[in-house]
Amino acid sequence: MFRITNWVLTIISAVFEVIAIGFIVELFNSHCVRGGEYGVSIWFYIFFLPVITVHTIFLAIYRIFCGTVGLDPISIIFNLTSGIILVIATIIVLVAMVSHCGNEYAKFFYLAAVFGLLSGLMHLCNGIMCLVYLPKSEFYLTW
Repeated sequence: MFRITNWVLTIISAVFEVIAIGFIVELFNSHCVRGGEYGVSIWFYIFFLPVITVHTIFLAIYRIFCGTVGLDPISIIFNLTSGIILVIATIIVLVAMVSHCGNEYAKFFYLAAVFGLLSGLMHLCNGIMCLVYLPKSEFYLTW
């Protein structure tokens, strides 16, 4: 059951990240981004999300063929790190949006951030779950 849950969380993370990237692509046409009103808040998110998404997609695909991929200490560290980065990046976008942009593209900012936040939480859940079920003989490799 643990292995299936790990794979499902990885798939859900990948799907949420792809959806978030779709909304970010829509943002490139917005007046806020083209006019430079959003600097670090959106670019920090745009910088990290595609890299994390590609890694998550490959991890999900490899997980189909190799039963132990995604359950090792390196994947645990990846999930925990990716989760923290995505949560921080999306909170920055959401805080910037609350006090700013009110045009027709505002919904894309919120949706991209919400899907990124959900993906970050899935990564954190996956990493924590794997830490709990990691064999004691491999636990020292995570630190």
